[in-house]
Amino acid sequence: MRLFGLLSASLLALTHGATAQVAVADEGSFTITHNDTRVGKETFTIRRAGPGSSDSYVANGTTDLQGRKLVPALRTDASFVPIAYQLEIRQGDAVTMRLKGIAGRGRFSTQVRTSTGESTKEFITADDALLLDDDVFHQYYFIAQRAQKLGAAGGTIAVIVPQRNEQQMLRVRWADDEQINIAGAALRARHLVLTGPGGGTRQLWMDAQGHPLKISLDASGLVAERDALPH
Repeated sequence: MRLFGLLSASLLALTHGATAQVAVADEGSFTITHNDTRVGKETFTIRRAGPGSSDSYVANGTTDLQGRKLVPALRTDASFVPIAYQLEIRQGDAVTMRLKGIAGRGRFSTQVRTSTGESTKEFITADDALLLDDDVFHQYYFIAQRAQKLGAAGGTIAVIVPQRNEQQMLRVRWADDEQINIAGAALRARHLVLTGPGGGTRQLWMDAQGHPLKISLDASGLVAERDALPH
């Protein structure tokens, strides 16, 4: 319990610790649509701290989606494997959920607080599992980075889904590159198809550096598209 209590402070310390070794890996915003109708927006910043193999990443964002506001903060190691995570979900002025998670030694532990009480859970994960929470789109940056390391043959990526308290295995397949338009600019994008355990697919388009440009959640009809080209 003490470790959960220290989680928030440790994340914020890295996020706001402005030093010469901190660099922005990606930042921007997505417009979220459902069947071509705008339903939300996400803003985010992903920062990298430390040189070489001691790198760590902190991703912060705010997602306004269909009346809900999600505020996630994720810290990972140099391989994009999660170290700590926190999420607050609000409906109007009310906080409906606060979640804190800690990863290590092949396990992910969560503490969840809602209006009905508090619970803690723990589940087994792969040592190299990434974190990809529901309705948070900038975390696909870490999927894109890992997929590029897999190479043209693709493979599988284990992902932790904190809101569901579970791990999923995603099959990764590269599709043909496509030309897409971002903020009126046409560019060639790498195209990744992710297939979940139930057969549902998600599509991810990224630039050559692995910055997500567009994400399509085919089963739900949600599409998140970047509002401007990455810097």
